[in-house]
Amino acid sequence: MRYALAACLLLLAASSFVDAKKKKVADDELGELLDNIDADEEKKSVEPAKNPCEDHQCGWGKECVVGKKGEPTCECISKCPELDGDPMDKVCANNNQTFTSLCDLYRERCLCKRKSKECVKATNAKVHLEYLGECKKLDECTEEHMAQFPERMADWLFQVMKELKKRRELHKLEWEELLSEAENDDEKKHVYPVIWKFCELDTKPHDKSVSHHELIPITAPVIPMESCIKPFLEGCDANNDGNISIKEWGKCLGLKEGEIQERC
Repeated sequence: MRYALAACLLLLAASSFVDAKKKKVADDELGELLDNIDADEEKKSVEPAKNPCEDHQCGWGKECVVGKKGEPTCECISKCPELDGDPMDKVCANNNQTFTSLCDLYRERCLCKRKSKECVKATNAKVHLEYLGECKKLDECTEEHMAQFPERMADWLFQVMKELKKRRELHKLEWEELLSEAENDDEKKHVYPVIWKFCELDTKPHDKSVSHHELIPITAPVIPMESCIKPFLEGCDANNDGNISIKEWGKCLGLKEGEIQERC
C-alpha cells in the first residue's frame, strides 16, 4: 500500500514537473512571440514612409513635389543649381537665345507654359535646346555639304563606336562583334554604325522610331561644328509624321534596302 501511494505521489510530482516545464516553454514561446511583435512594431515605426516622388518621373525643367494629400505632382523647378561659370554649361535655344544652363532653359519653358509671373518672356513657352554652348553664328549648311553629309556622318559614327569599344563602353557584346566585322569589311563599315546609332537614340520611348526630341542627344553637341546635322536628320522623316523609322533612317544615311535591319 505504501509503495502504491509512493508511486502515485511520484507520478503526480513528475506530472507536475512536466506541466511546469510545459508552462515554462509556453511562457517562453509567448514571451518570444511578444518580443517579436514588439520588434516588428518598433521596426515599422522606425522605417520612414516611402517618398511618393521616389518613382515619379517629371519632364525637363520640372521637379516632383509632394502635394497636400501626399500625391506626387510635377512643378517647375524652384531653383536651378548654381554653376561655376564654365562657358560649356551654357546652352543655345532654338530662338538663338543663350541660357546659363540646360536647367535654366527648361525651367523658363515650364514657367512660361504655365503663365507664371516668373516667366521672363511669354514666347519662351515653346523654347527648346538647339545646341550646347553659347549662341554664335554658325557656318552655312550648303547643298554641297548636305550632299556629303551621309558619308561623313557614317564615318563619324564608325569612329565613335571604335572609341567606345576601346573604353569598354559599347554595352552589348553583339555590337562589339559587329564592329569587329565592320573593321574588316569596308562595305559594313557604314552599315552597322548607322543602325547602332538608331538603336541608341530610340530610348524614350523605345518604340522602334526616333522622334525629333530623341535626336537632341546627337544634334545638340554637334551643331556648333556641323551645322548640317539638324536639317539633314529632320529631313530623314520622309512622311513628316514626327518620327523617323529604321527604314527612313537607313535610307537617309545611304544604306541599301537589304542592309537596313532591325537590331534594337
